[in-house]
Amino acid sequence: MIDLDVIYNEDCMDYLCDIGDKSIDLTILDPNYNDWDKLCEQGLIRQAVRVTKTTGNIIMFTKQPFDYNLRNEINPIFRREIVWSFCNGGAWVSNRMPLVSFQKIYWCTLGKDFYFNPRTGVEYSEGTKDFKRTSKVFEGYHGEGRQFTKSNDGIWLRDHLHYNKPNFGPIPAKPIELIKIIVRCFCPDGGIVLDPFIGSGTTAVASTQLGRHYIGFEKDNTCWKKSVERVNDTHRQLTLFGNDRT
Repeated sequence: MIDLDVIYNEDCMDYLCDIGDKSIDLTILDPNYNDWDKLCEQGLIRQAVRVTKTTGNIIMFTKQPFDYNLRNEINPIFRREIVWSFCNGGAWVSNRMPLVSFQKIYWCTLGKDFYFNPRTGVEYSEGTKDFKRTSKVFEGYHGEGRQFTKSNDGIWLRDHLHYNKPNFGPIPAKPIELIKIIVRCFCPDGGIVLDPFIGSGTTAVASTQLGRHYIGFEKDNTCWKKSVERVNDTHRQLTLFGNDRT
C-alpha cells in the first residue's frame, strides 16, 4: 500500500509496481545519471508510463553523455527538451573540452490531452511593460503584431531555464525555484507528483508549497533523513504562515 505525502526509505524499483495504473499526474525521474542505462534495462520507463495518467507528464533529468541512449529509449513519448543552465558547478570533462554548465530536461507525454500550464508563477523583470509587438512583414506577408500584457500568473515557460545550483548542504539538490516551475506547469492543482529518486526532498517541498500531493522514494538513509526533515520543516512553516501558491 503506497500512501500520499510520504517519502519511503526504499529502492523505488522494488515498490513502483505497488503504485496503481494511471494514478500519477506528474512523474519526475532524476536518478544518478550514470545509472540511466541500467534503470532503463530494469524497466523504469515502462513503470513510469504505467503509473502516469494519459493526461499526465513525465519529466526526466539527464546530461551528456548519458542523454543519448535515454533519448532513444523515450522516443515514442518524447515531446520537448528543456535546457537547465547554471553558472556554478560546471562539470569538468577533459583538457580539450569546455566545462559542462547545463543539463537536459526531457518532457514526455502519453496522450493528446496532457495537462500543461504555461504560466510559471515567476514575476516579470522590473523593466517589463505592456506593449504592442511589431508587425511581421516578409515576402508579401503582413501580420499585425500582438498586444503583450503581463499576466498575473507570471511569465510564460521557456525552453531554457537558468538557475544556479544550491550552495548549501552535503547532499546535491536541484534549485527549488526550478522544481517549483516544473510542478506548477506540469501537474494540476491538487494532483500527485511521483519522484522515485527524491534525494534531499526538493520535489516534496515544492509540491507541498504548491498544494500538490507527492510520493517519494530514497534508498540512501542519509538522504532520506534529510528529505524527511525538510518536508517536516515545510509543513511547520505552512501551518504557521499559510500556503505559498506562487
